Amino acid sequence: MPGFSGFSKATFGYLAGLEANNSKDWFAANRAAYEDDLIAPALDFVAELAPVVAQMNPAYQAVPKMNGSLRRLHRDLRFSKDKTPFSPRLHLVFWHGSHPNRAPAIHLVLHGDGFGLGVGQWAMTPAELAAYRAAVARPARRTKLKAALKTAESLGATLGDPELARLPKGVESIGEDDHFLRRKGLVARSHTRLPVPAELLGPGAVDYASTLIRAVAPVSDWLVETTA
Repeated sequence: MPGFSGFSKATFGYLAGLEANNSKDWFAANRAAYEDDLIAPALDFVAELAPVVAQMNPAYQAVPKMNGSLRRLHRDLRFSKDKTPFSPRLHLVFWHGSHPNRAPAIHLVLHGDGFGLGVGQWAMTPAELAAYRAAVARPARRTKLKAALKTAESLGATLGDPELARLPKGVESIGEDDHFLRRKGLVARSHTRLPVPAELLGPGAVDYASTLIRAVAPVSDWLVETTA
């Protein structure tokens, strides 16, 4: 079977079209393009990355199916003021643990006019959060995390603002790095759309993605070591 030959312009054209026409009618009228230009190449891409991430240490999962490494385009509108029905992006996730949404993970996102990158863990259980705060308070562990985050930053993925305005009760200050202790999760991500890497449009897409995943993985690896 030939290797993955890259995402086509049709993939990005579909995503741009969905973003401009975010409606169930447009989605239904373009169902064939959804299947052929978006889902089919995404499944092939993830399938080829699966053995790559499985050989990493720690190993990650790449599951070529919807609600596996492919996140759904359909939005949950029950508690949202924004009633647009779809997230017009191809969101791929590679994770270590039991669930892609509740584990250290690496995220690749395609938009109609850009690219997104993320690494980390969106939210932690109380036990995971306690282990994280204990680890980040140790200078050697914190230095290792900051080095990993610096590499991610060089690729366009940065931390956002911490969720808490002040240190949690009973948590001692670590000086200028207190922002680490004011977080409920730890995610470095691109906050604006990055240019689409040319490599994703050709036969080098899997090699490029493999290199990128390995480069940012030390952030999520640190979390695996800390909260497992």
